[in-house]
Amino acid sequence: MDRCNLQLAMNGIDETTPLNGDPEYGLSNGRHVSITLPPNSSLLQRRNSKHRRHSSAIHALNAAEQIREHEKELLAHQTHDGHRRTSIVDVRNPESPSRLELTYGAVVDVHKGPPVEETVPDGKKKQDVPIVQRIASQIPAIVIASVLNFMIGIPFGASYFPVGWSSSSASDGTTDDSTDVHGDFPLGGKEALGLRMFLFSTAMAQLLFTFKSSFDNGIGLQMVENVPFCLELANIVIKEQGYGMDALSTLFFLFGFSSVIVGIVFYGLGHFKLGRVVYFFPSHVLVGCIGGIGAFIVITAIEVSTNTEFEFSVDGFHDTFVDNFHLIGVVLLFEVALRSLMYCTRDDKGRPKYPLLGPIYYCTITPIFYVFLAILGINSDDATDAGFFFPPLESCSGDDCDNKSSSIFNESLFDIFTVIDFTTISWAAVMKAVPTVVSLVAFSLIHVPINIPAFAISTNVEPDMDAELIAHGWSNGFSGIFGGLQNYMCYCNSVIYAKSGGRGPVSSFGIVAITIILFLVGPTIASYVPRCMAGTLLLHIGIDLFLEGVYDSYGDYDALEYAGIWLITMVMVVFGMSAALIAGAAAALSTYLFQSISHQNPIKGEMSAASLRSSSWNRSADARAILDDKETGRHKIHLFLLQGHIFFGNVFLMTDAIKSCLAQKMGSEDEPKIVILDFTSVLGLDSSAAQAIAKLKDTMRTQYSIAMSIFVTGSTEGFPCEYNLSRELSDGALDQLCSVGEDGDNDDSEAFIDDAFACLADESEATNLLSAPRMSMSIKASAASEASGSLGSSMKRAVLSDGMPSCRVCETLDEALVFAEDVLIAMEDPFLLEDDVEETTRHFKLHRSSSTESTLDEEKVLSLLYLGKLCPTARENELEELFSMFTREEYAEGDIIWTQGSASDSCKLLVKGSLLSTLEDETHVEDIVPGSTIGELGLVHGTERLTKVTCMSDEAILFTLSREQWDNMLKTKPGLANHICLLVVRYLAHRVQHVSNRVLESRS
Repeated sequence: MDRCNLQLAMNGIDETTPLNGDPEYGLSNGRHVSITLPPNSSLLQRRNSKHRRHSSAIHALNAAEQIREHEKELLAHQTHDGHRRTSIVDVRNPESPSRLELTYGAVVDVHKGPPVEETVPDGKKKQDVPIVQRIASQIPAIVIASVLNFMIGIPFGASYFPVGWSSSSASDGTTDDSTDVHGDFPLGGKEALGLRMFLFSTAMAQLLFTFKSSFDNGIGLQMVENVPFCLELANIVIKEQGYGMDALSTLFFLFGFSSVIVGIVFYGLGHFKLGRVVYFFPSHVLVGCIGGIGAFIVITAIEVSTNTEFEFSVDGFHDTFVDNFHLIGVVLLFEVALRSLMYCTRDDKGRPKYPLLGPIYYCTITPIFYVFLAILGINSDDATDAGFFFPPLESCSGDDCDNKSSSIFNESLFDIFTVIDFTTISWAAVMKAVPTVVSLVAFSLIHVPINIPAFAISTNVEPDMDAELIAHGWSNGFSGIFGGLQNYMCYCNSVIYAKSGGRGPVSSFGIVAITIILFLVGPTIASYVPRCMAGTLLLHIGIDLFLEGVYDSYGDYDALEYAGIWLITMVMVVFGMSAALIAGAAAALSTYLFQSISHQNPIKGEMSAASLRSSSWNRSADARAILDDKETGRHKIHLFLLQGHIFFGNVFLMTDAIKSCLAQKMGSEDEPKIVILDFTSVLGLDSSAAQAIAKLKDTMRTQYSIAMSIFVTGSTEGFPCEYNLSRELSDGALDQLCSVGEDGDNDDSEAFIDDAFACLADESEATNLLSAPRMSMSIKASAASEASGSLGSSMKRAVLSDGMPSCRVCETLDEALVFAEDVLIAMEDPFLLEDDVEETTRHFKLHRSSSTESTLDEEKVLSLLYLGKLCPTARENELEELFSMFTREEYAEGDIIWTQGSASDSCKLLVKGSLLSTLEDETHVEDIVPGSTIGELGLVHGTERLTKVTCMSDEAILFTLSREQWDNMLKTKPGLANHICLLVVRYLAHRVQHVSNRVLESRS
C-alpha cells in the first residue's frame, strides 16, 4: 500500500483531505476534489470525481428513502388496536415490523425495556394456543432433527475405533509392533457400541442445552469433528495394552476424561467471563485444522466403506480401491450423483436452493440400494457377506457368540457405562495420551465461536457467549462422567430444525426422547443400513471440509497464511493431530512475527461528527440547517479513527470497544444513525481481522440500529490486506459504478461514463426524477431508468438500485462525510439534493453541446446558480448585477491560466471543463471542478499566485472578474463587493474547521 503521506494522516490531516478555498493555497471550492493525484494521471481519473459525486447523491437519496420507510414501519407497528403487538423479527429486514431482541428466550423491545408477551399471526397470545396444537405443530421439526442426527451417527459411530480392531479380525489379539492395527475387538457389535456412544452424547447435549442455553431451537450433537482424535487415542492405547478389555477400559476412560476436561475448560471460560479468549485463535490456523479434519474424514470414509485400513502406498491403494472397488465404487457413484444434483439446483448466485436436499438424498440411498439389489437378484445375506452391510447387532467374537441373544435388551445394551474398570487402566497410556487430549481440548474450543455467532445471526438472537460456554461445560462434563464423548451445538442441524419450525423446551424434550429410543433400537436399524450410505455421508462431509480449508480460502489470505493452512493440513494427515497442533502454533507465531505487529490500541479515537465538515460546504441554507440541527444533523454521525496493525490478537478488542460505545449511546439523544470507520492510518490487516470487520457491519445494523455504515479505506488501492474486504463490505452496484474506468486511460472508458450520466441530461427527466413528492425513490429510479437509452439505462439501474443500502466503502474521509451528509439531508427532505443532480446533468448537457451559441443561455443559468450558492445572502438582482461584471473566457487543453508567482489580477468562476492546480514541485495537485471560484483570495488580499493552474479538458469556459472591475465595485457598489469578501471569509473559516477539528478531536 502507498502510505507516502502517512505522517500527515497521523497528525490529523489526510493526504486526500479536500481543503476548500483558493487554489493559490492548493485549495478549490468545488463539491468534490481529489488531492495528491499524480501529475501524469489520466483525464478520466480526474473527471471521475464529478461522476462519483453525482452518483453518490443519487445513492444517498435511495438510501435515505429506504431508511425513512423502514422507520415509518417501525413506528406504525408500535401500536395496534390500542395495545402493543410484538413479535420476534429480523431487524436486518427493512420490512420487519419492529426492532426487537431475544434475550435468554424472552422477547424484549430494546427501546421500551421490559419483556412483552409474544403473539401469533392470528393475534392470540402464544399461551392461548392449546398445548396439543402446539405440540402437533412441532412434530415435523422433531422428526427431521432426530432422523438427521441418527443418519449422522451411523457412519461416525463406525469410526471411533480403528478398522483393524474388529470382531472379524483373525489376529491373535496381541499387540502388533507395526503401525498397522489388526486385532479382535473385545465386545460384540463394535459399530453398535459406537452408535450408542454417539447417541448418548447427543442426547446429553440436547437435554443440557434445553435448560442452559439461551437458544430455544438449538440442536446438540456429538462433536463428530473429533473422530480423528478418537482414533489417535485408540492407537496409543493399543500400542500400550493390546486389543483386550483392558485396552478398551483405558480408551473409554480417556474418552470420558477428555470430555470432562473440555467441559471444565468451557465452564471456566464462561464462569470467569473469558469468552473472548476463544476468539484469539488465528483464522488461518482454524481453517488449516478444518482442511486437515476434512482429509482425515475422507480417509475414514474410505475405510468405513471398504472395511479395510487405508495406507498411502501402492499396496494400500491396491487393497482399498482395486480389491474392494465394488464397495468404494458405489460410494463414489452416489457422491457424484449428489454433487451433480447440488450443482444443478443452485440459484443465480451459486448458492444451494434447497437446504434439505442433502438430508433427503441420504435418506433415499438405503431404499435405492435395496431396489438395485432386487433388480440384480442379490439377497441381503449375500450382500452382507460381500461387505455391503455393517455386521448385525449379535455379531461377537470368540466362543461367547452362542450365549449372546439377538434381542436389543441384552447385556450389551449398557456396555458404554460398564466397560471402564479402574483396576485395569494403563496410566502409562494415559500419560502418553496427554498431548492428544490437549490437542482435542484446543480443537473443541473453536466450534463455539464459530457455531454460536453464526446461529445467532440466522435466528436473530443475541446470545451471551459466556452463558453458552457454561452450557457447553455442563453438557460435556455430564457426558464425560459417564464415559461419553464431547458434544456441541451443531450449526447446520440447528438451522434446519429452526427453519422447520422447531422451538421450545417441549420440542427439545421430544428430540431427547426419540434419541433415547434410538439408543435402544438404533443399532438394530443400523444393521439394515448399507455401508454406502455411511460412506457417502462421510465422504461428502470430508470433501466439503477439505475444500473449505484449502480451496475456498485461496485468495482470502496472504501467501504466508495460506502456506500455514497447507502446512497444518498435511501435517495432520501424515503425522496426526498432536503434530498438527504444533504446526498450527508455529504458523500463528510466524504470522505474528512477519506481520510486525504493533501494540498500539487499534482505535485512535472516536467522536461525533458534529464539528466535522466535508468539502461539500456550499449547500443551500435549508440543507445547512438540517446538518446543524442536533436531532437530524451531524450529531447523528459517529466516527471511529483506527490505526496501526489490526490482527487476530486485537481485532476483537476493537470490535468490542465499538459495540460498547454504540450500546452506551442507544436510546440517548446521542444515538447515531450513521457510523464511519476510518482506516486511513491502518498499516495492515490480517485475514482474521478483515473477516471480523466484515461481520461487524451486520452486527452494527441488527443490534444497534445503525442505518448506514461507511468504511474509509484511505487509499485508492483499498484496504491494506489480501482479503477482499471491499467486496465483502460493498453494498449494491454503486461502488462498481464509481470505479468504472478508473483503471483505464482510453477514450472509450471515458465516453462510456459520459454517456451513462448524460442520459440524465434531459431537463424533463432530471426534473421528473425528483419532483414527484409522494413517489418513492425506487419507483422514480425505475421510471428514469426505463426512459433512458440502453447504455445509460443500465448504468442508472446500477445507481438507483432497490433494496436496503446499509453499507458503503469510500476512499477518503471527505468522501464518506459528503455521503453521510447527503443521507441525513435526504432523510429529512430528499428534494434538497435536487440541485446536485440538476447541476451535474446541466454540466453534461453543456459539455456535450457542439455549438457555443446554443449554450450561452445555459452558461448564464449555470453561472447564476453557482453564484447563488457561493453568495447565499445575495438577492437575485444582485446576482444578475454581479454576473454582468464578469467577462467570458475560453481555454483549450494545455492552456495555462496563470503561473505560480504571477500577479493576482482577477478571480474566475469555472462553468465548464476542468482545471488542475499544482505546486511548483508538482508533488501535490488538485482538481478544480465546475462551480468553483479561483483566485478570489489573491484579488481581495493582493498576494501573488501560489499555484499554477492549467486547463485539463478539451475546452474550459470561465467567467472572469478583473481587478479593474473589482476596484470599481469597491468604490461604487460596496454591497456587491461585500459578497465577494464574505465568500473569502467563508472559505477561510471552512478551511480552518475542516482541517483543525480533526486534529483537536483526535487528541481529546
